[in-house]
Amino acid sequence: MRGQSSFFEHIGCTKHKGREGEILLTLQVQPEILSAEGTIPPGIFSSMLDIVIGSTIGESIQQPTTTVNLNINYFDFANRGPFTAVGTIIWRNGKVIAGEGSVMDRDGNLTAKAAGTFKVMGRSIGRERHDKND
Repeated sequence: MRGQSSFFEHIGCTKHKGREGEILLTLQVQPEILSAEGTIPPGIFSSMLDIVIGSTIGESIQQPTTTVNLNINYFDFANRGPFTAVGTIIWRNGKVIAGEGSVMDRDGNLTAKAAGTFKVMGRSIGRERHDKND
C-alpha cells in the first residue's frame, strides 16, 4: 500500500487495508481541525473522499491517478468521530476510472458520500496530441 501525505498525518488521518482488502481512511478528530462551532469542516470530508477513492483506484491498478471530477453530498458535520472512509471502483474505460466513496461516523451513520472520475497518469501508447488550432 502506498504511503500517505503529511497533511493527513497532521489532521490525524491514517490509511490502512480493511478486511476485504479495500483501502480505508480513519480520522481521529483533533481539536485544531474543528470549526468555531465544534463541527467538522466540509473540506476534511472532501479530502478524505478524494484520497480514499483515488487510493482505491491506484492500489487496484498499481499506477498513480489524478482527480478529474469529484461530486460530494454532505449529510452531517457533527463531531462523532472517529470517522472512517471507504472507496470502491464503479467503472473503467481505458485511462478513465470512476469510483465512489463514503464517510461514516463512529456509529456507522453516513456523514458524506462522493462519486468521482479519475485519470490514470503516465504515458499512453498510441496517444495522439490534439492542438487547439487543429
